[in-house]
Amino acid sequence: MNSIPKKHVPTLIFLVCVVVVSLLVGILSRPYFTEPIFYVDQHKYTYDHEQGNQITYESSTADPIQVTVNQQKRTVSIDQQNYVITHIASTPIATYNVAYPNDHQYTVEQQSEQLLSYDETGKMLSPVNMYVDSQRVMEDDEEHYTPATLVTAAYPEYHHTPGTPVLLFIALAGLIYGWCSFYYPKFQKFQFLLSLRWIWLKDPEPSEFYYLMCKIGGIACMIVAIWAAFQAF
Repeated sequence: MNSIPKKHVPTLIFLVCVVVVSLLVGILSRPYFTEPIFYVDQHKYTYDHEQGNQITYESSTADPIQVTVNQQKRTVSIDQQNYVITHIASTPIATYNVAYPNDHQYTVEQQSEQLLSYDETGKMLSPVNMYVDSQRVMEDDEEHYTPATLVTAAYPEYHHTPGTPVLLFIALAGLIYGWCSFYYPKFQKFQFLLSLRWIWLKDPEPSEFYYLMCKIGGIACMIVAIWAAFQAF
């Protein structure tokens, strides 16, 4: 069996490293990209376990949250306080009633991909909470947990998976493309032909400067690909 030409050895090493790193990243990051999450008071929660009609969600930075399911009603328990959410309509839009321990009542409606909260007078509540140095800043009449946050915690359909895994595939393609642009003169010449610049040149051959710029461009492409991989998380 013929041995691998020396000029292809660096490419083989590069591809082996890329494949190994890609497999490790794929295996280790799979739970991150596939496990639904939601946030309460800036704490990230994930599913922990289910016992009977009670679902428990855990956070590494806060106490667990329990959701008790009872037909159309769900009770969200946070810090020994119970918030009762009632699903009152599905069409034309999903609508929920949220009852607080202080007897305040709110309505939450799903508008497109967003949950909007309204008080008993029909006034829409701000969906944005204010924080200073990671500490919640509240007005006198503001609830600690917004109605939309409680509905999100109560219904798994409003949980989401984080990250953009497609960027990992784009980064992988960018690494391979950048390496070919950096290492292979034939690939550099192929790019030159695809650019159609040779049609307007008297000497239809790439210059040394062109080859140099291809190498620089290949390095830049690989750097951008690595940056894109980190942006996936």
